[in-house]
Amino acid sequence: MKVTHRITRLVLIGLAVLALAAPMASARPAPADTPTGPIPAEPPVVQSVNEGFDWASAAIGAGFAGGIILLIGWGGVTYRHHHEHIGVAH
Repeated sequence: MKVTHRITRLVLIGLAVLALAAPMASARPAPADTPTGPIPAEPPVVQSVNEGFDWASAAIGAGFAGGIILLIGWGGVTYRHHHEHIGVAH
């Protein structure tokens, strides 16, 4: 039963880390000069911009992946360490 508590604790820690890392939404009121009536539909202007590789996004993704790998590895070590002590006769 202790193993399930550890797994649950690891999952909760992982969810807490993800919740804290999520960007917070910011909202502000619309300016006073914003039209409130119907707005005529205009065809959208599509521009293709290629700024190359986004290193910031890659770093964020690598950080999350590394954190998950560390959590899984830590859980495996504690699980293995716990089972090694159970099998040894004192």
